[in-house]
Parts: sequence; structure tokens; C-alpha cells
Amino acid sequence: MSEMYFKSILIADLNKKEARFQDFKKGFNVITSHDNHMGKSSLLKSLYYAMGAEIEYDDIWDKKSKLYIVDIMVNDKKYKIARFQKTYAVFEEDNLVLLTQSASKDLAKKYEEIFSFAVYLPNKKTNKIELAPPVFTFLPYYIDQDDGWSGLYNSFSNINQYDKKEREKSLYYHLKIYDKDTIELMAKRDKIIEIKEKHKEKERKISITLENLEEEVQNLLPAENIEELERNLTIPKKQISILVNKVGDLRNEIQLTESKLLKYEHQLNIVKEYNKLKKSNESQFKLHTCPSCGYTFDEELYEIVRSNYNVQNEDYMCAQIQLLINSISDELKEYKEKYVNAMNELKTQEKVYNETCDCYEVYVRQRGLEGAINNLNIQLRDYINQQDQCEKEIKEIKKILRKLPNKKEIEEEYIEKVRENIIKLGAWNQVYDKKIKLVKPIKGQGALENKIILAQVVGLFQTMDILKIDTAWFPFVVDSPRANEASLNSSKEIIGLVSELNMPPQVILSTIDYDDYKSDVKCPTYVTEYSDKYHLLNDKTYEVHQKDIEEIFSLLKNV
Repeated sequence: MSEMYFKSILIADLNKKEARFQDFKKGFNVITSHDNHMGKSSLLKSLYYAMGAEIEYDDIWDKKSKLYIVDIMVNDKKYKIARFQKTYAVFEEDNLVLLTQSASKDLAKKYEEIFSFAVYLPNKKTNKIELAPPVFTFLPYYIDQDDGWSGLYNSFSNINQYDKKEREKSLYYHLKIYDKDTIELMAKRDKIIEIKEKHKEKERKISITLENLEEEVQNLLPAENIEELERNLTIPKKQISILVNKVGDLRNEIQLTESKLLKYEHQLNIVKEYNKLKKSNESQFKLHTCPSCGYTFDEELYEIVRSNYNVQNEDYMCAQIQLLINSISDELKEYKEKYVNAMNELKTQEKVYNETCDCYEVYVRQRGLEGAINNLNIQLRDYINQQDQCEKEIKEIKKILRKLPNKKEIEEEYIEKVRENIIKLGAWNQVYDKKIKLVKPIKGQGALENKIILAQVVGLFQTMDILKIDTAWFPFVVDSPRANEASLNSSKEIIGLVSELNMPPQVILSTIDYDDYKSDVKCPTYVTEYSDKYHLLNDKTYEVHQKDIEEIFSLLKNV
């Protein structure tokens, strides 16, 4: 266990060349005055601000122009922490051990070494466990005048980088319910649970898909074997090719025969017309026009026709041409019948082919579905096995976590102490009976808010003390318990409760008119009274500490 307390703080305004030095004792320290605006709050804000926490000052206070130096003791070892804007220096027994501009990483890591204590929280974006900035180390140890009395653990600013739920769980570190190993183990458990749920969801989706595919397979007509199907596809395919060629050849023969028939029919008409003209004693003309078809012929054509048939009689010639026409017509008819038969056979073969193709597609679909089903079953078994493995790992982690400090016992002690404190402060209401929880602050109304907040913070410290929790202790800094227009009597009760604390090792409290509360304080007190209104810093103090100020500033400004 480590204990820290402030030995002193030096605040220097580098522009105005003014400073304030304040020393502290282990135990109960009071900064008081008979009036407000003496700088007490600024002084108290600066303690944890110097150590890397972010705190809101009033508009008059220029943080950027000031150098902050605190001397602290940690288990009898002296450290010095200096801050200028975002730059920090840490000295161990006057030896520089850290110079950085990273409070969230470097400074937090150094504090983990110094205090043997740190808070680890899941990153808001990545959910990975990371070392939290110094402010979470000091979270329960400061009550600010401006914001601290309006909400529990509400005194520091810039803490929204973590979810509110996780910020509140940082208190578990102070009670040693959590440590780095624990939170990493819990994060691992949560990750495994998440993975298990993903596997479970995939199992569900695959099961639905399998059900649908199996139903589709059942609805398919049984397909023949692939060899027979392929053979039945090949045969009609070849036949179709032969028939297509045959139909084409027959179509050509029909066209040629029709042309041939037309030619002879035309010749017959010519001869008939010529014979008709000849018999009417008009054949003496060398040029004739067929009155039926308009064909023009002469003696030369006639001689050619007659010589082709080797006849001298036109009537006989017409009879011979007619015989030829009849023969060609029979031939044409035969070609057309063959064409029709070929076309019918082609249609039949195409039907067989298409039906076989359908069967083939069914076969391929069936085999594809069966393959998909087999693959999905393999995946399904894999996801089930992975869930079983996740469940085993979860059980092992839970087994380890059950050996950790009894969270229920700690919370019960905390609830009891908070209840006692609220009753002692005269602020009890039955409504609070079931609302007191470590990570769920309860709220009061008006001036009672001060008492409710303090009861919970003190309850945390009392629980840590009573259960002898081996953790780190830091100074409890309390600013202006008379905030929210608290009455004198209420302020006495608050200060009295704070003074009864056995732990932390140091309390630093500021208030006006401390003389009004002396009789209510139950422990030795180190009192400092401020009297110079609006002048917390002064040039004389700067002159006294000028050498140290300039040396440290020179170190920080060059980073």
C-alpha cells in the first residue's frame, strides 16, 4: 500500500513575476480567511491540477501564464512534480525521471510506478483496456467549490473520454475490487461472451438456411445419374445437328425444284402462245409478245425450244413439257413431304433434348444443394464447437474472478457507512434506503446536496479503512463546504465528519471563518489564514523562489 501527501505547492505567474508558496502537514490542514476572494479555491484547485488533472478555474485566473510545482511524499520518498501548460517534469529525490507533454500516457505510467496504483478503463472507441489519465487516480479525492458540491465525483473536467458507467467503475480500483489483471480478465471474458453470441447468431442463421435448402431438395424431382443424363443429352444433340443440316438441304432442293418447275411452266406457256399465233397465220412476224405473260420471243427462241425437244410438232412439244412439269411436281411434292417429316423429327428431338436439359439442371441443382448442405453442416458443427470452447473459457475466467475480493461484502459495508453518515449529518430520508450504490450516486436537494455528497465520499474512505483494503491513499482536498448556501450548523457537521477520518493520510480543507468550527474538529489541525484579498500571488515570494522557478521553467519550456 502507498500513501501520498502534499508537502508544499509553489505557484508562479511568469508574466507578472508573482508567486505563492504554501506548505502542508500530514494530517488535517485548513486554509481559511475571514472573507471570500482570497485565492483559497485557486490554491486548492492547483494541487491536483499540478499533478495532471484538469480543473476549471475562474476567468480571472490565467492557467497558461503559470508554473505549478508540488512537493509530495510517497511512503517516505520525496517527489517533485512541475507543470507548465501541457508539459510536466517529475523528480525523484531531486533527480529528473520524466519530462513529457503526455499526461495520459507517460505521466500516468510514471504515477503507476510511483504509487503502485493505476486505473485501467476500456477505450470508448476501441473498447480496448488502457491506462487511464492521472485524473482517474485522484477522482474521489477532490471536492471543488464550483462543481464538486453539485454532483458526486464531479470536480474534475475533461473526463468524458470514457463512458459514465466505466468512469464510475474506476472506484472499484480504489476498493481493490479491480486491478489491471482483473479488468483485463473481465474484458477478456466480455470479449469471449461477445464472440460466443456471434457464433450463436451464425448458428441460428445457418440452421434456418439448412432448413430451407433441405425443403427445396425434397421438392425437387429425383434426378437420374449424371452419366445417363449426359448420354441422353449427347444423342439428341447429335441428332438435332444432323436434322438441322437435313432440313437445310431439303429446303434448298425445294427452292431449286420450284425454280425448275417455274421455268418449265413458263416455257410451256411460251410454246402454247406461239402455237396459237402460228395457227392464226401470224407466225410470219419475227418478234412476238406473249399476251399472257408479256414474255417477248422470236423465231430464234422457237428454234432453240424445238431443237431441245427435237420435235417439229408444237402440240407434241407441249405434251412433252407437260410430262416434264408433272415429273418435277411429283419430285417437289416428295421433297416437301421429306421436309415436313424432318421438321417433325427435329421438333421431337428438341423436345427430348429440352426435357433432358431440365433433368440435368435438376440434377446439378440437387447436387449443388446437397454440397451446400454438407458445407453448412460442417460450419454448423464448427460454430457449435466454438461456442462450447467459449463456454469453457468463460467458466474458467469466472472461477478465477470468484477468488477476487468479495465485491458484495465491500458494497454492503459501503452502503452501511453511507447510511450512517447521512443519518449523522441529519439528512436521512427513507427514499435513500434502496438507492445507495457504489457506482450509482444518490442526489439530495439544495443545501442537503453537500451532506449527501460528502456522506458518499467519506463512506468510500471509511470502507477502504475498515476493511483494510491494500490500495493507494491520496490527500483528500475539500473546498468550501459552505457552498450551496449551507448553514453554519450544516458546515459544522460537514467539517466535523471530515475531521473524524482516520484515512486518508492528509486532508486539506478551505473555508471562511474557521474559528466558528474549531470546536467541531476532532483532530489536530494545521491552520493557514489568508488575509490579502485578490492577491494570492505576490512578488516577494517570487523573489524568494526565483532560482527554482527559472530553472524548472527553463527545463519545461524547451520540451
